[in-house]
Amino acid sequence: MKILLCTDRYYPAISGVVTSVMTLKKYLEAAGHETRILTLSDTIASHVSGDIVYIGSFDAEKIYPDVRIKHPVNKAYLDSLIQWSPDIIHCHTEFSTFFLAKHIYRACRCPMVLTYHTDYEDYVHYVALSRKFGRKLVMHYIRYVCKYMTRVISPTQKTAEILRNYNIPSPIRVIPTGLDLERFTPVRKDEEIDRIRHLHGIKKDVPTLIYVGRLGKEKNLTEIVDFLSRYEEKNFQFIIVGDGPDRAEIEAHVRNSRIAAKTIFTGMIRQEEIGIYYQLGNLFLSASTSETQGLTYIEAMASGTPLLCRRDKCLDGVVEDGENGFLFESGDEFCSKIEYFFSHREEWPSLKKKAQDKVIEKFGAVKFASDMHSLYEEAVRDFRPYKPSLLHFLYIKFAETLPWV
Repeated sequence: MKILLCTDRYYPAISGVVTSVMTLKKYLEAAGHETRILTLSDTIASHVSGDIVYIGSFDAEKIYPDVRIKHPVNKAYLDSLIQWSPDIIHCHTEFSTFFLAKHIYRACRCPMVLTYHTDYEDYVHYVALSRKFGRKLVMHYIRYVCKYMTRVISPTQKTAEILRNYNIPSPIRVIPTGLDLERFTPVRKDEEIDRIRHLHGIKKDVPTLIYVGRLGKEKNLTEIVDFLSRYEEKNFQFIIVGDGPDRAEIEAHVRNSRIAAKTIFTGMIRQEEIGIYYQLGNLFLSASTSETQGLTYIEAMASGTPLLCRRDKCLDGVVEDGENGFLFESGDEFCSKIEYFFSHREEWPSLKKKAQDKVIEKFGAVKFASDMHSLYEEAVRDFRPYKPSLLHFLYIKFAETLPWV
C-alpha cells in the first residue's frame, strides 16, 4: 500500500506528533508498505529530500511558538505526489499540510484519515480567546476538517469523547500511538549516563525527579514547583528537560521558589539521547491536563521511570495507582504520594519493572502499525468522496487553474 503521511512539522523538529509520525513510517515500511512524507520546510524554500517533500513556509511565532504556515506552493511538488498516486492520505495536522493534502485527495480520489493529536481547547489562551468562544471555534473547525475524512483516529478514549461531543461526521477509532521501544528499553551504559550528569551538573546517588516535555502554561510546571517547595529539606533534585514558549516565566518562578538550588534546566536535547535522560530519573512528574495521550508518559515508563501525574483520562488503563506509578488530584494528594515515594525506596525496583511491563503490553510499535494498516484497508473499502456545496465546488475549480495553491 502507498501511504502519504502529512504533518506540519517533521524531524529535526521535536514533538509528540513528530515522534508518532516517525514511528509509524518506520514500522509501516518494515511491514512492506511504501510511505512518503509531506511537511513544511524551516525556510520559505521548498525542496525534496528522499521520500520527504518539504513545502516552503514562514514563521508564525506571533500566533503560537514553533508554528509555521505554508508559503504559496509550486504545484510541481504536489504533482509529484499525485503522480506517485497514494492509496491513502494520513493527516497528522488540521492546518497547512491538510490543505495541501486536500488538493492531492481531489486529484487522486483516494481516502483521507486524520489522527487527532491535539486538544486545541487547551491552547486558545495563546490567541487571547475566551474559553467559551474558543471551544465553539475549535468545534466548528474540526467538524469542517473531518468532513473530508473517511476515518478519524483518536489515541485515547479521552480524545474520542471530545470528538464525539463535537458531533463530527466521521467514524472514530481509538488506536494508541505506538512507541519505538528500542529507543527506551535498553539499559544505558554507566559512562553514557555519567556524561549527561557531568554535562548538566546532576548529582549521582541523589533521588532524581524529572519532567520531559514542552515548557508551556498548560503543562502546569509552576504548580509542581510549588508542591515540591514543601519538601525543601529533603535530599532530591528536579531535572526539567525541554524548551518552550514559557521557559523564561517558569525559570523565574523557580528562582523565586525554595527549590531553586535543587532544580536544573537542561534546555532542548538531542532526540537520540532522550532515553538516557529518562533513565536519569527515579520518578517522572507532571501536572498537565492537556495531554491527548501523553507520549512522554509512555516514554518515561518504557525507560523504567514510574510516573506521578495528575489524574487524567488519558492515563486510564496505563497507570495503576500505587502499582506502576501514582496519580493525584490535589496538592495534598501530590505531597502524600511523593512523601510515600521518598520513604519507600525498597519499592522502587518493583515500580520500575511494572511501569516497563505495562508499556510493552499496550504500546508496541508493531501492533500500532498493524492496527493502522487495518484501518487504512477499511477506509479504502468505505471511501465516498466529500461533495462540497456549489459555491465551494466553484472555488475549488477556480483554485485548480492557478499556478500556485
